[in-house]
Amino acid sequence: MKMCNALSSNNDVTLLTRGKKNSESDFSYYGVNKTFKIKKFNFLNIRILSSLFFSFFSFFQIIKIKPQIIFTRNRFSLLVCLLFKKNKIIFEDHSPPTGFYRYLINYMLKKKLTKIVLISNELKKIYSKSCPNIDHCNVIVAHDGADPMKIKDIESQIINFKNNKINCGYIGHLYKGRGINTIINLSNEIRDISFHIVGGNESDINYWKSKTKNNNIFFHGYFENKFIPPLINQFDILLAPYQEKVFLQNNLNTVKWMSPLKIFEYMSSGKPIISSNLLVLREVLVNEKNAFLVEPGNIIEWSEAIHRLKKDKALRLKIGNQAKRDFLSKYTWAKRAQLIIES
Repeated sequence: MKMCNALSSNNDVTLLTRGKKNSESDFSYYGVNKTFKIKKFNFLNIRILSSLFFSFFSFFQIIKIKPQIIFTRNRFSLLVCLLFKKNKIIFEDHSPPTGFYRYLINYMLKKKLTKIVLISNELKKIYSKSCPNIDHCNVIVAHDGADPMKIKDIESQIINFKNNKINCGYIGHLYKGRGINTIINLSNEIRDISFHIVGGNESDINYWKSKTKNNNIFFHGYFENKFIPPLINQFDILLAPYQEKVFLQNNLNTVKWMSPLKIFEYMSSGKPIISSNLLVLREVLVNEKNAFLVEPGNIIEWSEAIHRLKKDKALRLKIGNQAKRDFLSKYTWAKRAQLIIES
């Protein structure tokens, strides 16, 4: 939705997607204007059949719309793209392909794709090993992004902190490898700072709540996407405590190639970030320039970084402002869309 919104500033965009046919709620949920059209296909959530019928749906929609460019993140839909000889095809991928898709994408890279978009340089390296035909295609590394903070985001107050402490915030999923245990351990060590965790489903929240009885850690639950910017802006320090293995809901470990949305949402706020020092994150974050980078799970290093920022407001401003400058120059959705279309 965010990318469609960005692309629509200079293009006529139609999003083909699956789901219930209430597009109004989609625009509201993501907090984007109705600058593009949405065509939805609703079918039983049966993986193979759903993908097959969605491909038929996409085929007929493409014939009807007659686009100059087909931009897809759906691997199965690449089969449909084979049928369109005159269209430019841009394919975006967020993980290395395996099995059948490895062979399909490798073929498409040489024969059909105009461009392939990958979310990190590390993913490009991994991709080149499984799909050697990548050398025949225009490869664009485009990290994920975020929208710049709006005035209403800066002025809104979603959480009433009811304290005068420094407030550290984490916003995101509570899956394995996201470092929630690190935040709990920090709440044990630093009792004069409040730690806030935003996100997660009820079962995940209850699981982590059972691991701590501290009165300086708060679980706020899930918020719609449009509330994330003002929530981020309320915190004094932002935490991204990724572990050495980072899992998605499907148990895929993405730590070697990921480009977390959270990092760019954090950067947009101008607040200081403390993040795990992972190779792929160093493509964006530079220690003591636009973030503090510390070893995953090393509570001593995490505590020291928090204490440094707590004591030094000028340092908080310096680190946060540099992150925001870097974000505005390279990592907005608008900059990402421009990079993809013009490269």
